[in-house]
Amino acid sequence: MSLSHERAIDLSRRILEGLRKAPGVELTAEAEYVTKGISSALQGWEKENEALAAEARKRVLARGRRIAEGSREFDQILSEELRRLWDERATRGE
Repeated sequence: MSLSHERAIDLSRRILEGLRKAPGVELTAEAEYVTKGISSALQGWEKENEALAAEARKRVLARGRRIAEGSREFDQILSEELRRLWDERATRGE
């Protein structure tokens, strides 16, 4: 499921409001600039997550043992593979 532009803007506004309420946080940039930056980061993360999810799905399907897509076992293995890919990224510092 993809993150729509409208949803990214809504989330970024909510995050900005949370930052404004947080003690010790002072924003020196315009709210619209910060909102756009947060929205851009969210959309970039979503794009990266979709690419990793596709790679994880490909790895699960390439295994020798066939598992029915949509089954609990398939979803669990897919989740584990996706976590492994994110961990690999974090280890490389990306």
